[in-house]
Amino acid sequence: MTLSDIDRAAVLRAITEFDQLGRDAFLHQYGFGRSLLYFLRHDGKLYDSKAIIGVAHGYSGSNRSALAATQFAGGEATVAQTLRGLGFQVQVSAGPPARASLGNVSPDGYAFWWVNNKQTYAHEIGGNYLWSPTEKSDGGRNEFYENMKRVRPGDVVFAFASGEIRAVGICSAPAILAPKPGEFGAAGDAWGSEGWRVPVEFTRLSTPLRPKDHMDVLAPTLPEKYSPNRPDGNGNQGAYLAPVPIEMARAMIDLLGSRWAEVDRGATVEPAHQQETIEASEEQVEQELRNRTDLDETEKLQLVNSRRGQGIYRQNLLGLEMACRLTGVANLRHLRASHIKPWRASTTFEKLNGNNGLLLSPHIDHLFDQGFISFADDGALLVSPEADVDTLILWGIEPEGNYGHFRPEQLPYLTFHREFVFKR
Repeated sequence: MTLSDIDRAAVLRAITEFDQLGRDAFLHQYGFGRSLLYFLRHDGKLYDSKAIIGVAHGYSGSNRSALAATQFAGGEATVAQTLRGLGFQVQVSAGPPARASLGNVSPDGYAFWWVNNKQTYAHEIGGNYLWSPTEKSDGGRNEFYENMKRVRPGDVVFAFASGEIRAVGICSAPAILAPKPGEFGAAGDAWGSEGWRVPVEFTRLSTPLRPKDHMDVLAPTLPEKYSPNRPDGNGNQGAYLAPVPIEMARAMIDLLGSRWAEVDRGATVEPAHQQETIEASEEQVEQELRNRTDLDETEKLQLVNSRRGQGIYRQNLLGLEMACRLTGVANLRHLRASHIKPWRASTTFEKLNGNNGLLLSPHIDHLFDQGFISFADDGALLVSPEADVDTLILWGIEPEGNYGHFRPEQLPYLTFHREFVFKR
């Protein structure tokens, strides 16, 4: 078996099957995960490159079958080189998302997490959320707090308290910046007043799972760095939200047995439900802004208006952006002042900073806000594999276009958008 057996006609047949089945069904049928870096571009559409090559092998001869993902390596030297040699274009992503290197993302794109929340378990599980500070008390970076930004809708969270996995939750919306919950009381005295809040719909297990009783199975699967648990089965002091490697997640699910079926993954993964949760989260942030006593009424109004692209935020943006980068429309009546780093995840300063914005036509704002498109630092358009390229073309968007360089002050916001909003 070599990839050199594959010809262009076989790749085209694999592409046709991909189009007929749809992305998720195609990947599931052949056991491949979603591409993170390398995508085959054909007729304006993006395809998961390794999966296409694996399936194409089955079309390359009468006695050949599709290759499994474990039978060959992906990447530049194998899949990308093969496709280019057959005359296809390979698009390299702007870089793997921050969580791609954590090893906790399943083939269907969902990640597994472990939260140690003994102090706040009752409040968080009862309120269906996670909350952590954004940084250490000394202002330093905390990797377990950084993970809050990496959680995506549909991700699984194992809740560990008092030595037991007592609940399992499904994330229903991305993280937002929110004040420390008042119900924490003395439990949160050492934490800052603002932090990351992630909506999670928890299910309390009928019978808790005690990991310490199963460390013969779990210990070999613990990550070497930023582990949620110690080899003796006790929680890792200082670890709040930690990634659960796929091998460990499988072991956890096996140990849960029938209790895994108690976890409801239904509505939380539906796009409509996710959008409703995001909007509810933003409404909550807006209400908390209105209730703040450290801001005067003018400041509150400016921050609230910025959510809808109005007020001083729009004025700040107009001094920097002149038109929609993709459509060229310059009539301000038909443009939205869109945040690059979402309003819900922005600090007070970032909510009003014109460098954290773009003027976009309404349909472009939809694509950007939902993560169907993003931009490289040099202005190259990035198109999500989940985007309908036919729709983009009908809207006059050139999927391979470049839409101008960005100012240095915009780049940190674009990095956030690529890592935490863009759908890969």
